[in-house]
Amino acid sequence: FRVFLKIGERGKLDRKTLEKICDIGEGSVRTILKNLEKKKIVEKRRNGNILRKKGKMYFQKIATIMSSIKKVRYDVFKDNLPCLGCVVRRYEKNKIASLYKARDYAIRAGCNSAMVLIRTKGHIKIPYVRKWNFDELKEEFETNKGDLIVLASAEKTRISENGIIAICTYLSDELNKIFKRICKL
Repeated sequence: FRVFLKIGERGKLDRKTLEKICDIGEGSVRTILKNLEKKKIVEKRRNGNILRKKGKMYFQKIATIMSSIKKVRYDVFKDNLPCLGCVVRRYEKNKIASLYKARDYAIRAGCNSAMVLIRTKGHIKIPYVRKWNFDELKEEFETNKGDLIVLASAEKTRISENGIIAICTYLSDELNKIFKRICKL
């Protein structure tokens, strides 16, 4: 899924670049690309891999649900580990009441820390907690009232990305269905 997202974000990526930015080995990248080609999601070209019509359709749907995952400058977790985050625009509202489950998905994916915040009328905060706010993140993410910000930290970027994807697919049933279509063998 991370390989698919990177190709979608950048438009065209060769195998070597995918290995580097996804932090996975050559054989794994080859296998992933082969599977995405079989599903007619990715097309291999001489100078890189691109999304096919079906892949573009999935990527556009994903973009309406969540933003790209990016590095966060603010040390939210105070653990001196790289923190990544994304905005989730469409999600199952009933899952906000049990965000500890979302956090657990990221921890199972290997993250050291994870958190889901919500943009209220004026602040970015932990849902149902009045005490703290994370308004520093307003500079890092474009959000509207009701949007969620998913954050995760780990020693490796790929682990944080996996944790964020795990949380996002928990929060959005629609995203989870797309994820399964892309990743199912």
